[in-house]
Amino acid sequence: MNYNGAMKDHPLIFLHGWGMSARLFEPLLQQLGSRSWVAPGLPGYRGSLWPGESSFECQLELMQTDLPAGSLVGWSLGGLYAIGLALRYPQKFASLTLIACNPCFVKKPGWECAVDGSVFETFCSDLMQDWRPTLRRFLALQMQGDAGARDMTRSLTREILAMSDPDLEVLGFGLELLKTEDARTDLASLEQPVKLILGERDRLVPFSLQQQIHDVAPAIQVESVAGAAHAPFVSHPAQIAAML
Repeated sequence: MNYNGAMKDHPLIFLHGWGMSARLFEPLLQQLGSRSWVAPGLPGYRGSLWPGESSFECQLELMQTDLPAGSLVGWSLGGLYAIGLALRYPQKFASLTLIACNPCFVKKPGWECAVDGSVFETFCSDLMQDWRPTLRRFLALQMQGDAGARDMTRSLTREILAMSDPDLEVLGFGLELLKTEDARTDLASLEQPVKLILGERDRLVPFSLQQQIHDVAPAIQVESVAGAAHAPFVSHPAQIAAML
């Protein structure tokens, strides 16, 4: 687990997205100055053990035992973990910031601010054939729309390919979670203050979510980053740091 500052200082707890690692937060972490932070790997990712076929519920329980008390910051898939942790352990996690996270990533009747389920089904199918091009395509989808998409995609692709081979069971679990998890009710039940930060050019979490999210959580604070896609903390780290 990467961390900075004293744990007693109520750190920001950063949870990364699918197929990535906490290293993706580095441009943002450099903007935080003396603010304390923790950046663990999600279960099964770099620096974190995979508990086998454990359910999402069991994973959340294991995570909270290793995390300090603080404020959760969940990006994309990490946001689903952050919502789950905030709901189950409200005395430990004082607030929640979601970055480019949809509480329900797949379209459902009355929930059009999401993507078609076939997007994740295709990635699941492709993953079993060759994880490298699958991760590259997913990364390109995340960066698509950002003004610096090409350069960021190249840089992050090099980092991904330099990583050791991932556990396909871990990646498959994450895709299935993105496809099936519906955390809207959980989000609506949170007692802590919640902020949602969206990229205006995000292709994976449509910007239209800013309108419909208030039907789920009326008190949620929504902010946006002009010109950003699915990883605004990579393209606009100073702006995101100010929002935090």
